[in-house]
Amino acid sequence: MNDYLSQMTEIDAEYKVILVGDSTIGKTSLFKKITSGIYYDKNVSTIGYDKKTIELEITTKENDQDVKKRINIILTDTAGQERYLAITKSYFTGSNAVLLLYSVVDKKTFNHLNEWMKKIKEMIGNYEDNKYLVFLMGTKSDVVETDESLRQVTEKEAMDFCDKYEIEWFDEWSSKVTTEEKFKELLVKIATKLYETIGYNKIERQTLSTLQKKKVKKNKKHCGC
Repeated sequence: MNDYLSQMTEIDAEYKVILVGDSTIGKTSLFKKITSGIYYDKNVSTIGYDKKTIELEITTKENDQDVKKRINIILTDTAGQERYLAITKSYFTGSNAVLLLYSVVDKKTFNHLNEWMKKIKEMIGNYEDNKYLVFLMGTKSDVVETDESLRQVTEKEAMDFCDKYEIEWFDEWSSKVTTEEKFKELLVKIATKLYETIGYNKIERQTLSTLQKKKVKKNKKHCGC
């Protein structure tokens, strides 16, 4: 057991995962439920961003054998309002996955997804060419579970959207009733897909030593030697 634990002390990979979508879909409620296990009925709109590092253990295949890997997911809640777009744009840089969200009881948030896909590509790049993944998720599923007549977006519409953009649909969720364990299973699934698609990844920290190294490298490149 001790040998196993000693082998698991290092993080095998870490990925930046951002929540994206309109400001009315409950991104912050979802973020807080995933990161704290607590549901907040009312939230102040996020200005800029909020982030939390979540450590997970996944099981993947290597040489036809199951192996365990320790993964860090750096989950980031971005502001949905247009007036904050200039602030949040910098936080899209380096993202490995996007959780694109819409409300199943608000059709306009679904109709805005095309625009969000354009913005994601502008901020990160074409996902066909870059190593990042996009997952579509519906929010507020508890509302339609109580009264299906309130549904404004069908599952078929969501899956057709995913087919159009060649992204993956990750079902419908509720910050209110979905358990913390279910959200952890979701994160493990995301982390596993990222590891098996992207492989090893370590987000570079902008520490003083890192910035100094970049400065030295830049000076060497332009020294004229």
